[in-house]
Amino acid sequence: YCKWVGKRLPGEWEYEAAVRAKNIGPSNRTMYAWGDDDSDWELAGKYANLWGPGSFPFENDAFDGYKATSPVKHYPPNSLGFYDMTGNVWEWMRGGKHKARIVRGASFVDSLDGSINHAATLGARSTIHATTTTANVGFRCAKAPKRRTEYHHVDHDEAIHGQLAVEDQFGRRDFIPQMGW
Repeated sequence: YCKWVGKRLPGEWEYEAAVRAKNIGPSNRTMYAWGDDDSDWELAGKYANLWGPGSFPFENDAFDGYKATSPVKHYPPNSLGFYDMTGNVWEWMRGGKHKARIVRGASFVDSLDGSINHAATLGARSTIHATTTTANVGFRCAKAPKRRTEYHHVDHDEAIHGQLAVEDQFGRRDFIPQMGW
């Protein structure tokens, strides 16, 4: 599908930059999109679709409003405008091997603290077989931005630096008209 729409699966570094809203490093080491609190299920329910504090796989109290997947863009985006970076579905990444394909982001069958399946943190990562099909695995398409052409311009002030000239191999100078062309 990604190739069909002219895109591709994101790489792990791209995903990491997107989930942490470009702030990779010690300045952004929060566990969750809402901060570091792993006990506030009500707060988490405003940011991610996760398994409620019930016994897996029978009791999902749907504290976030959904017992399975939630619609895309139901939860608020991060500061870069990306939706559903934590919870809902694991997302395929580029790379990995056939039997150990990389997925990131956790899903609706994961909990805040990891007591049920995985801990749904910003850095949640797992591997699954490439042929896995299940309701809690999905994908996101990525596309590199167009490269910007940077031009370097240096202003030449004739009054200070004199008139510009080009000198050929014989020592002849051709002066370049500047002021009042």
